[in-house]
Amino acid sequence: MYDVIIIGAGIAGLAAAHALHAAGCNVLVVEARQRIGGRIWTDRSYGPVEFGAEFIHGHRAATWELVQRTGLSTSRWGRDRRFALDGQMLTDTDPVVQAVYQLYRQICQYRGPEVSVADLIARLSPSPHVQTLIGRWLANLEGADLTRLSATALSRERRLSTMGEDNFHIDGGYDQLLDPLCAGIAIELGVAVTNVVWSANRVDVILADKRRLQARRVVITVPVSLLQAGQPRFDPPLPADKQAAIHAIPMGHVTKLVLWFDRQFWSSFTVLSTNNTIATWWPVTSAHVPTLMGYTGGQQAVVVSELGEARAITVALEELSTLFQVDAAAYYRNGRLIDWSSDPWSRGAYTYSAATTPAARAVLATPLDPLFFAGEATVTGAEIATVHGAFESGRRVARQILLARQAQIQTYL
Repeated sequence: MYDVIIIGAGIAGLAAAHALHAAGCNVLVVEARQRIGGRIWTDRSYGPVEFGAEFIHGHRAATWELVQRTGLSTSRWGRDRRFALDGQMLTDTDPVVQAVYQLYRQICQYRGPEVSVADLIARLSPSPHVQTLIGRWLANLEGADLTRLSATALSRERRLSTMGEDNFHIDGGYDQLLDPLCAGIAIELGVAVTNVVWSANRVDVILADKRRLQARRVVITVPVSLLQAGQPRFDPPLPADKQAAIHAIPMGHVTKLVLWFDRQFWSSFTVLSTNNTIATWWPVTSAHVPTLMGYTGGQQAVVVSELGEARAITVALEELSTLFQVDAAAYYRNGRLIDWSSDPWSRGAYTYSAATTPAARAVLATPLDPLFFAGEATVTGAEIATVHGAFESGRRVARQILLARQAQIQTYL
């Protein structure tokens, strides 16, 4: 019997495993994918490119501890943002651009009654162009359906965040962040959990290959979208409040379209927001060949997903040709569409907050000894939907388990 079985080898599961192993617990991590990292996924076909999590958000993020421990090289991402409408670049002084920035500040500082971001945008700006560009910007940041995204929760998260405004790339790949968490940890890959049978003193974890593992406690770090789909099944079922919390946390959509080229045809820029099919572009400076990342979040990501990879690449090359007045297809080398919502082990990108979501996160994060829940969906502060939030949640459940274990020992004594 294991002291703890951890379901999921994303950064939350690995952080929990690392802390528990260091405290002397007999730990096993089981992961359905054939790789660790979860929604951290670095591709090196043409040099490091992030198919999943891209940035460290803020210079105070907890994951800097891992960067510094391993001496990883990082680069600060610029803050400048360009906008384009119908394929035409806008200047920084364009009234539409100025209105977009002003509206962004208003939404992030909103303190009024509960309202969706979509309704708030419509209320604050009569301009269709401004509405589209600010909507794309916020949908990308949150991965959200703006008709469900709470303006109250969004502004609260912005006010509470103390991580800093800058974003940083890990030059050699985000997956390097995981290395210090894996040392000495028993990890089984390609192992899907179908059922969790639990009682007060023991948990049986049943795998897709019919094996039955036993533990005193289990940490569940799978994305909330899988829990919503009944993966894994719990026997007995989770309490009603826990189930309600799971279904009150919406999962966002994101597609990442990576295009590799033989030469750079674009003028220098940091990030470009558009009203085209592909919502946002940025150059990937860590790649070894000229590379552009096309990032689309929210409901527009569903549109890109439905195109399929081949058609999405064709559309993207056409849009880039118009934006930069060049035949982008002439320099095209390869491309890849990553659709996180079609990934069977994520079923989405990351969570966002509807009106009742903040309270639901706290309920999901509450221990149900011998079951403990971690991952970005359980973050109750400002750092939801982030790698560092997931990292902290893994360490949180490790502390909870060690406290419960110590209380149990004292009871026996």
